[in-house]
This record gives sequence, structure tokens and C-alpha cells, in this order.
Amino acid sequence: MKHLILLALALAVLRPSTAIAQDTELKDNQTLYESGRPFGIFLDDVEQRRQRWLDNFEKGLVPEDLLERAQNIGGVWYLLAVTVDRCSDSVNTIPYLPHLVNAVEGFEMRIILPEPGKHIMEAHLTPDGRPSTPTVLILNENFEEVGAFIERPEELQKWALGEGRKLNSAAFLEAKFAWYDDDLGRQTMQAVLDIIETASAR
Repeated sequence: MKHLILLALALAVLRPSTAIAQDTELKDNQTLYESGRPFGIFLDDVEQRRQRWLDNFEKGLVPEDLLERAQNIGGVWYLLAVTVDRCSDSVNTIPYLPHLVNAVEGFEMRIILPEPGKHIMEAHLTPDGRPSTPTVLILNENFEEVGAFIERPEELQKWALGEGRKLNSAAFLEAKFAWYDDDLGRQTMQAVLDIIETASAR
């Protein structure tokens, strides 16, 4: 029952838009956005890492200081997230963003898969030169790109590309998940807000 309630919240996060079949040839930001799925529908279809997706969404909470920042921005902002359920970084970042979106008038979000979003990932490489999920484009009211959140928060990314490289894959994953469990999406939400605030001030 709890998961049904959470799913209902997830479905309510986003305002309805016209559904368009995903097409790998589509490059237009607005068309891609409108082809995406609300988080709740994506969550309902998740198969890999499903319990962690559900658990992280259930734990989602926008810290008061970030909520105040977000509510003071104003305007309309779209988050277009390229993600896939098996991704260990996506499952620890994306479930928190719907809570931010749901809490702020003018924020909206859609999910697309890596195939139609391939050109987005290739245009926003990680510091070590990889296309990755998640890649979250932040778009203004005209669907113009103003920035992107790439793969994982900066603090974790620096560790992953530094000390984390010394660990075997199992130890790396354990340490990474522990970091995410302590952070509870805070630095992901903060990174997105940093981009929006900067764009709003232009």
C-alpha cells in the first residue's frame, strides 16, 4: 500500500503534456522533453535495482534551505533526465529530483532513455571523457539548455576519479552507495539549483 501511495505521488509530480513516441532521430529539446515519461510512470516500469529505486524515492525530502532557494527563483524550468534503471548513479540521484520538482511551482521533469538521449550524453561528457547516465539537462521556459547535471555530484565524482580508482569494483560500489545513503540526494538537488539560479540571474 505504501508503494502505491508513493507511486500516486510520483505520478502527481508532473503536469500532463502531450505524449510523443520516442525517436532516436529527434534532436529538438522540446520534442525530446515531450516524448519523455513522468517519473511515476518510469518508476512503475523499473525492473533492475527496483527496491533501491523505491526506497530512495520513499526517503526523498527537500532540505528546508534548498526548498527556500528553489521557491525564490521563479520562472519555468524543465529537467530532462537521460537515465536507465540499471544505472547505479541514476538510482541514487534521480529519485530525489521529483520531490524538488513537486515542491516548486514552475519546475517540471521528464525521463528519456539513453537511446533517444545519446546525443545529449555525448555532448555532456564526464570529466574523464565518458557519456553517462544520468545526464540531466536543465531547460528554460523556451526549452533552451542552460546547463546539465552529469552522472554524480561533484564531491563524489572527484572521489570516484581519484581515491575511488584504487578500489576493486565491489569495494567501489559499496563506498559509493554509502556516500549516497548519507547524502540523501542533497548534493544532486543543490547542483541542479545552482544551475537554475545562475541561469535565472542572467
